[in-house]
Formats: sequence, C-alpha cells, structure tokens
Amino acid sequence: MKKTLIIAVILIFTASSIFAQKMNRQRIKLLKTAFITEALNLTPNEAEKFWPVYNLYSEKLQELKFKLEGGMFQEIQIAGGIESLTEKKAQEIIDQSLIYEKEISDVKIKMIKELSKIISAIQIVKLQKSEKDFNRRILQEFGRRRRNGQ
Repeated sequence: MKKTLIIAVILIFTASSIFAQKMNRQRIKLLKTAFITEALNLTPNEAEKFWPVYNLYSEKLQELKFKLEGGMFQEIQIAGGIESLTEKKAQEIIDQSLIYEKEISDVKIKMIKELSKIISAIQIVKLQKSEKDFNRRILQEFGRRRRNGQ
C-alpha cells in the first residue's frame, strides 16, 4: 500500500511537471509569436501567410539543432567522455556536426527565400534581429528566475 502510494505521488508530480513544461513551451511560443509579429509590424494578410511558413521552417531547424547538439553529446558519452575519444571518433563527430550545420544553413536559406515572397528584405532582417532579441530575453528571464529560486 505504501509503495503504491509513493508510486502514485511520483506519477502525479511527474505528470504535472511534464504538463507544466508543455505549458511553458506553449507560453513561450505565444510570446515569441507576439514579439515577432510586433517587431515585423505584420499586416493581418502578411501574418496569415508568414506564420505557416515560419513555423514549418522553425520546426525543421529545431529538429536539426536537437540532432546536432544531442547527437554530438550522445556520441561523446558513448565513447566514454571527451578524454576517451580517439582521433578517428573525434573526426567522425566533427564531420557529422558539419553535416548538420550545413543542413541548418540550407534550411535557413530556403526559409529566407520563401519568406521573401511574403515579407520585405527589411522585415527579414528585423525577423533575424527579433529572434535573437527574444532568445536573449528568455535566457535573461530564466537566469533571473533561477537566481530568485522560482
């Protein structure tokens, strides 16, 4: 009985933690959407065309970045840590990371070409700046919350 209760409590906390993370991701996505929309001063017509394209390419970029960072970390762990890497394995990791970096670059180029059919070049520059500004603000907020124990 006690064991079942402990398992139930753990499951509840895990589920609520996962739910909270999902909610935080959704909230961040909504904040980013509002931030970029305002920064680009999108008209309703532009926004209607812009967001499906932007979201599609953003998801592709996120997947590639996850593969790049996660894959590299995983390969290093499998090899027993950085100190245990052989030259051959290190070169394989470098080669794979360069492949992912090129894929990321290719996706960014495609995204910009698609977006240039919808918004101006000035708006694309504003988009790039607003993405960096938003990410910086989010990191600052996480840092502030961590320092405050939230």
